[in-house]
Amino acid sequence: MGGGRLAVSTDLPADLLAEIESARDTLAAAKAASTRKAYQSDWDRFCDFCDARNIEALPAHPDIVALFAHIEAETGIAPVTIGRRVAAINHHHREAGLACPTARDGAGVIAQMLAGVRRKYARQKEQKAPAQAEVLKAMLATIAGSGLRARRDRAILAIGMAGAFRRSEIAGMRLPDLLFVANGVRITVPKSKRDQNAEGQTIVIPEGRFIRPVTLLNDWLAAADLSGPDPLTGKARQGPVFRRLTRGDAVTDDPITDKTVVRLVKACAAAAGLDPSVYSGHSLRAGFLTEAASKRANLFKMKDHSRHKSLDTVADYVRDAAMFDDHAGDQFL
Repeated sequence: MGGGRLAVSTDLPADLLAEIESARDTLAAAKAASTRKAYQSDWDRFCDFCDARNIEALPAHPDIVALFAHIEAETGIAPVTIGRRVAAINHHHREAGLACPTARDGAGVIAQMLAGVRRKYARQKEQKAPAQAEVLKAMLATIAGSGLRARRDRAILAIGMAGAFRRSEIAGMRLPDLLFVANGVRITVPKSKRDQNAEGQTIVIPEGRFIRPVTLLNDWLAAADLSGPDPLTGKARQGPVFRRLTRGDAVTDDPITDKTVVRLVKACAAAAGLDPSVYSGHSLRAGFLTEAASKRANLFKMKDHSRHKSLDTVADYVRDAAMFDDHAGDQFL
């Protein structure tokens, strides 16, 4: 096994070929499905670039990869995306059993071009506005009624912010991940952006006194007939927590998508008189951390709850919240 591939001879017995195919599936799981999809799209783009210039894509000369990176930057592609595209080109060379362009003689030109792209076309990281407690309450207030959609959407916003969840984690939440206890709910996140090996992390969300996220979650589950054991089997319920609804507001078995979360946040922001362009799905996660920082929450507790690998990112929220505290100019400005 080399370069991420399993060699196959057509002379092998059928049962062994079947085992090899199974092994390929496991090998493919080394990269997330989203990464594999992005790599394929990046590779297709590079192939189109080469076809238009009547040059070889496989194997690719380092000068051609460097030129590709330059042209991509010139057309407005972000440096981080260009870096991923070079990684995709390397990946497809390894899959074909060929030396990567970045490992060949003259490969230094690629590294130099990427450095130049990052310096010349660097973009300031776009920060979305956090949905802090008051903002979230204003958003929740725009969702009127007691229908299934209203109950679901209120629960998505409240749980999303209270759990500092990523939008993919909200969409991927499943009923067995929930454990209701006396003080609130324990939610297991089986896999996340920073937990690609799916070791799992558990957080707790208290009932609370202001947003009442657990009440809103229970309200949705009860209305959608998703609470308690399955009446047919008597076993714990399965399937997604937040489900797609039909136009007639009937519950389906399908989960919402992360785009559902984004659209909901933006729609509620607009309905609350806020600028929807500065809010996104990340606003719920950022809202919890920003609010916690402003209330002087314990930094380590914040990190555990948000499931960040490093304290540095969490510390940024604390620094932002405390920028005016004990300001160096307090005594003379």
